[in-house]
Amino acid sequence: MSLRQKTFSAVRWTTFDALGKALLTIASLSVLARILAPEDYGLMAIVTVILGFAGLFADIGINAAFVQRKDVTDEQRASLFWLNVFVSIVLALIVVGLSPIIAELYGEPRLAILISVSASVFILRALGQQVRMAAEKELKFRAVVTLELAAAFIGFFVAVLAALAGWGVLALVLSGVTAAAFSTLFFWLFISAGWRPALYLRVSDIRSLLRFGGALTADAIVNYINRTVDVFLGGKLLDAAALGTYSVPRTIALQLGRMINAVITRVGFPLIAKVQDDVDLVRSIYLQTLRMTAATNAPLYIGLAFFAQDLVHVILGPGWERSGALLQILALWGGIRSTGNPVGSLLFGMGRADLSLKWNLGLLLILPPTIWYGAKFGPEGMAWALLIAQLTLFFPMWFLLVRPVCRAKLFEYSSAALSPFLFSLVAIAPGFLIASQFDGALLRLLVGAAISGLLYLLISYYVNRAWVSAMLELLGRPEIMSNDRPPDPTQR
Repeated sequence: MSLRQKTFSAVRWTTFDALGKALLTIASLSVLARILAPEDYGLMAIVTVILGFAGLFADIGINAAFVQRKDVTDEQRASLFWLNVFVSIVLALIVVGLSPIIAELYGEPRLAILISVSASVFILRALGQQVRMAAEKELKFRAVVTLELAAAFIGFFVAVLAALAGWGVLALVLSGVTAAAFSTLFFWLFISAGWRPALYLRVSDIRSLLRFGGALTADAIVNYINRTVDVFLGGKLLDAAALGTYSVPRTIALQLGRMINAVITRVGFPLIAKVQDDVDLVRSIYLQTLRMTAATNAPLYIGLAFFAQDLVHVILGPGWERSGALLQILALWGGIRSTGNPVGSLLFGMGRADLSLKWNLGLLLILPPTIWYGAKFGPEGMAWALLIAQLTLFFPMWFLLVRPVCRAKLFEYSSAALSPFLFSLVAIAPGFLIASQFDGALLRLLVGAAISGLLYLLISYYVNRAWVSAMLELLGRPEIMSNDRPPDPTQR
């Protein structure tokens, strides 16, 4: 397969993975939100943020370094594997030891057992992480995606059974643990290709990989604080029910971005790493990636903002009305935020984790005080604080990150990132006005999606035909619009 064919295959399967996980998340919310209380989701939001932060130390960036480096010896790979496992075991023990202190800090005794059980995920993931990354390094995503979705479905099934049995928020914890255990098992059974790590660990062999991994980990730590500071502060300034009302629409808004941005991160990083020596080629790939990402994300987020109230009513049911208004704000935040995601693939693929770290350190001085002030006005204040901060960062991101690394001009950057949002607004506003004439939230969603989707495709055919052509190629039908196929920078 050519690099183009490998790339489209990887994008096709990671898109399928993202959509499948998004549907599982929606199904989980739709089922479990009717069994569990907002308070349970508030507790789980705290657990997720704490475990997510601790998880940044689980592999200290060595798996990403394994992907970024073109040549890795068998001895280095074995050392990376065992170091990852050792660090994850130590990390899990530390988190379990700290769990009573965290529970006391938040005044929630239940957090101790929830965090302790969740900590096992670090070890379970470490045992299969390098097997997965080896497959992704070669853009072989089909098997990885299939196995991850199977494990996620098993986790969802366990969560439903546990919730019905009256286990409360523990059902959400068991879902993640189960999915991690089965994904690792499946990786070793089906995609390890006979590889087994030798009993070999020598830090001196991987020192250069650790330097890149260390910079990547430092960047991930600061970035994670910036991304989750609203939940950290909300856990202290809001009660559990208010935090749950905020965290669920936040999850919905982020999940939309993950459907597309997970594809960009998982495929864009190894793709740019393969061609990192050609800056002009990197710029072409980055801008095309940004354009395709925005064109896919924009209608989803603009549609979410218009139909937020109906969507919350259908998915979450009664008792979540306040989350509808929050989702409208968070949808706009998520849409603007999604345009920045390809920057990560650009920086890491070019080995510039240091530049990303400097950017996130700067954000650390801006975001916490902004969100802390917003939290004084409740969940709505936090949502508005996130949106305003994200809007102000658009130009600085281009000037400080994109321009120095790939020399993209402001106009081509802005056009690729923002024009799809204008087209989406033109397409979705009429669909919303027509759908609002119907009774019933589900009917309004179906009518609005049908009308808005058709209008967006029609507009895109005339103003963004390259995106339509790329979508057809992802569906395996490139011949339909072969004359309109977007320029292929990977064939240079």
